[in-house]
Amino acid sequence: IRAGDLASTTPRKPAPSPVPTPAPAAARGGTLPRTTSAETLATMQAAVLTGEPLWIGYVNAEGAASQRVIAPVRVEGGYVTAYDHTADEVRTYPLHRITGVAELADDPA
Repeated sequence: IRAGDLASTTPRKPAPSPVPTPAPAAARGGTLPRTTSAETLATMQAAVLTGEPLWIGYVNAEGAASQRVIAPVRVEGGYVTAYDHTADEVRTYPLHRITGVAELADDPA
């Protein structure tokens, strides 16, 4: 339960503003931003290099949506392998099931 609370309450950086279509009202204000496949892949690859954790939206094979805080370790073959802070274990996620990604906000000093 605490890991799920962490995923839902962790401060995140604002989503990039250039969006091809306006986001619906329900998708604004604290919910996960939708990112394109290219943006998702680029953000994941950058996080592998920097070691920074990310906040992702994920839909599993049954269609259940969740949000997770992950630390990507490897991106290859359409999958991201990451330490999942929500599940407290290393997991592999298909990139096509990630609905959006955002960097976590820097901790205030």
